[in-house]
Amino acid sequence: MKDNVAAIKSEFLKIAALLENLSEDQIAKDPERIYRSHFEGLNQLAATEVPHDIVEKLLADEMLLPVIARISHLRRLTGLGLEAQCAKSVVADSDPWARIRKFPYYANYLVLAHMEVTGAKLKPRDRIVFLGSGPLPLSLISLAKGYEIEGMGIEQDEQFSALSREVVRKLGLEHSISVLHGNHFSLPLKEYANLIMVGADASPKDVIFAHLSRILSPDQLISYRIYEKGLRRLLDNQSMVDPPPEFIECARIRPVPPVNNTSVFAVKAPGKSGESAP
Repeated sequence: MKDNVAAIKSEFLKIAALLENLSEDQIAKDPERIYRSHFEGLNQLAATEVPHDIVEKLLADEMLLPVIARISHLRRLTGLGLEAQCAKSVVADSDPWARIRKFPYYANYLVLAHMEVTGAKLKPRDRIVFLGSGPLPLSLISLAKGYEIEGMGIEQDEQFSALSREVVRKLGLEHSISVLHGNHFSLPLKEYANLIMVGADASPKDVIFAHLSRILSPDQLISYRIYEKGLRRLLDNQSMVDPPPEFIECARIRPVPPVNNTSVFAVKAPGKSGESAP
């Protein structure tokens, strides 16, 4: 096991060296090129089947963790850049649905939508709220298009929220999807939500979950996505933050290809309330 840990650590250090001079400005200007030149190899490494004990050993390496944190940060920025790039293309295209289907992870979102519908037992015209919906709200789009689910996205980046509203209008889904510029402190809303989804890029997770534990009504259902298996756990430390004890896990749907995320569902327990807000 020791040799395997050293070999994997060496691979991550090599990737970190390649990313050393990569700036956020470079990512913003050409995310697709950056993704192909810097992150396709990382995704292949992350997909490698690795025993649980080796991952635990890597997670305990204090020298490796800040390296992984920077890699994960740049990878997340690149993913957001790809979404924004696709969103702009959708708005400009005469066939927006054809354009959106070309997004690299579109098929993943269709599977994730089915997981959300299954785990939350959603029905047509049910309502969801999605925290951290981003510039290309594919979860909301997939749920509205495939299952007639109504949704509100909440996005704290004002440019992203404006861009996603343009995408929704271009796709003709403005009667099913709305997007609010805000964050977790925008909750609670007046309208009832059958499900509150916490996006993978919504952060910081501990603050978000603490706020939700204080303000949500008993029996409110939430969902969030995590990586449970292999090296992908190293690349998404935000997703591994657990909700506070006010939430009781009620379902966990594990992934099937092409999806890598587990969808976790939890309900606010009756009679439970979080700590008072500072």
